[in-house]
Amino acid sequence: MRRLGLVLSDLHLGTGHRLGRINVYDDFKEDERLVQLLAKHTQADAATHLVLNGDIFDLLKVPILGKFPDAIGERLACIKLYKCLKGHPRVVEALAAFLKREENVITYQPGNHDMELWFPAAQALFRRFITGDDAHPRIRFVDFGHTFFTLDGVQFHHGHQFEALHAMDFGRLILQRPGREPILNLPWGSLFILHVVNELVRERPYLDKVHPFWPLFVGGMIFDTRFTSKMMATSAWAFLKARFNPSWWQKRPFEKVSKFLRNDLGFFEQLDRFAQKQLTSHRDLRAVFMGHTHVPMVRTWKAHGVTKVYVNTGTWIPMVDLGLGRLGQRLELHYGAIEWLADGPRASLHRWHGVRGESEEIFA
Repeated sequence: MRRLGLVLSDLHLGTGHRLGRINVYDDFKEDERLVQLLAKHTQADAATHLVLNGDIFDLLKVPILGKFPDAIGERLACIKLYKCLKGHPRVVEALAAFLKREENVITYQPGNHDMELWFPAAQALFRRFITGDDAHPRIRFVDFGHTFFTLDGVQFHHGHQFEALHAMDFGRLILQRPGREPILNLPWGSLFILHVVNELVRERPYLDKVHPFWPLFVGGMIFDTRFTSKMMATSAWAFLKARFNPSWWQKRPFEKVSKFLRNDLGFFEQLDRFAQKQLTSHRDLRAVFMGHTHVPMVRTWKAHGVTKVYVNTGTWIPMVDLGLGRLGQRLELHYGAIEWLADGPRASLHRWHGVRGESEEIFA
């Protein structure tokens, strides 16, 4: 039987949408077309390996009683995940149908927006929703403590580990607290989203969906001065609190400070450079998949006598591009595909169109 791979990342499923209520914390509205994509691969005459390559759920944007707590233990992780699973029931049903084929497998690698999936109880909850079995053997999670995994010549990174502000400390992923529940050791980028971005998004829902950010900032200083000044002040205060917090030096030792400063003041390096380094330094590696940047991309290099491929699967949420070459708002549903052939895996990037009805109901 043919072997195929389907790679998805950065769906950012939140708590769902309700008629007449605006949910600024759930940017995903493509349930129907995602269901269609999963159905296509459920019906395919092939054994399909579905790789959920990070940020499938946006658990950083799940409010709990109107707040965004940063002490995230196993119980809170399950509450947040439960809300997202209940918010997108048709996606859950499509994943369940996908796994009814005994040849199909799901591998889940958490990203920086769904790091709660590192908790065993959250993993069990996901399996239970999809299959009814807390320990279903064909839903696999990347081993605890790893930043990526490799499958028959193809390597998968979410991509956040290459950006210092969002990189997770896998040597100390869980913080122990005497007499209290252990919690996730959140990177500073996650804390910034919880304490700053989520509050600002209440006023400007587009704020975290703009790329690149600097034109919005410059324009905001002229046309939206009050809010932009508030954003600057709030960000500066969060930055200073982080720098003077003693736990900063525990999380990020002195030798890493220069790396953090470079990332604080500028854009992180393009992930294709890291992918190229991986592909050229490992003879048996044929392809690398990443996400995180929300920018779909495919690049090829010749190394060790074969063509090697890097694919970034972009995102399934609307993005506003302020670059002159792609100016405007776009919603492009990309996914990665792999076909294992006799001479090795062939990786590619695809744009999914699906089938739209004559009309669609508008929730908000």
